[in-house]
Amino acid sequence: MSDGKLREDNICQNCNNTVIENYCSHCGQENTETRQPFYFLITHFIEDFIHYDSSFWHTIKNLFFKPGRITNEYLSGKRNSSVNPVKLYIFISFITFFLIAIIPTKTRVTEDNIKVNPPKEVQIDKKAEVKQSLDSLAINSVISKQQKDLINKAVENNTEISLNEVDIATIEQIEKKVDAQAPILTRFISKFKELKANNISTEQIAESIIEHSLKLIPKALFVYMPIFSFLLWLFYNKKKYWYFDHGIFTLHYFSVILLAVLTIYILTALSSYIEISFIVSILRFIAVIIGIFTIINFILALHRRYKENRFITLLKGLILIGINSFIFFTIIIGIVIYSYLHV
Repeated sequence: MSDGKLREDNICQNCNNTVIENYCSHCGQENTETRQPFYFLITHFIEDFIHYDSSFWHTIKNLFFKPGRITNEYLSGKRNSSVNPVKLYIFISFITFFLIAIIPTKTRVTEDNIKVNPPKEVQIDKKAEVKQSLDSLAINSVISKQQKDLINKAVENNTEISLNEVDIATIEQIEKKVDAQAPILTRFISKFKELKANNISTEQIAESIIEHSLKLIPKALFVYMPIFSFLLWLFYNKKKYWYFDHGIFTLHYFSVILLAVLTIYILTALSSYIEISFIVSILRFIAVIIGIFTIINFILALHRRYKENRFITLLKGLILIGINSFIFFTIIIGIVIYSYLHV
């Protein structure tokens, strides 16, 4: 592909073998001058881009409109016309991470949204919760009656508690006991009330959770790939198909999912800036269609790759979707809840 000026010396600079023609027969390096005119950099870049662009769009077109075909071509040895599946996934991952990082949404729930001084009624509720917890701790002998009265007095007067009066060990005991008596659901509801009390609407909370989930999906997909491939390995002929084959299928399909997630995120970001409900509804409808498309794409890819009859393909596909969705979104929900409780 290179049109760089050839060296007069026929000794390869890379491996010191004799170069008979333009390329070294031992290591494959082209025998061109190290320093080239500046225009060479530009023309070389354009040539590489056109070549990559051609194979890239060929790959993308087939991934979306002929699912499974690229996987079949790659595994049959026809690899020059498409992008290497690992490079493709890395490239799409980079684009997805980059755009999600720089595209803002209008409504965000961050620490900046939370007021430093909560409303008076919230303070009253907090005092009541503290008193109730202290009563429970005193009954269970975690703290003494004197320590309970001391903390109650401090809460009533909004003063700090001296470590000389209540030692650090006792405070740690209190924290452990309170955490043990506060299940996740209770903490989740308490956090929701806290955000609501600070004038953060339910819609803002929901949008923030959705946005956070979409940001997590690309990272979670990368970690989840081996599990997805393993489930394919369990469902299909282990003698005919290697785990490697399922890995290539997974890389191609996850590239489709990444592009779908990126598109949905962009639509979500756009809808946060648009006040016209009709247009927002259209954008959300398109996002739903994209989600459905990824499911159909998966079924079609299974049929073209593993060549089973349509009913078996549909049955296995739906079972795989169910199992993978349960495992994957359980992980996502767990991470989102953890992040939500630590906003």
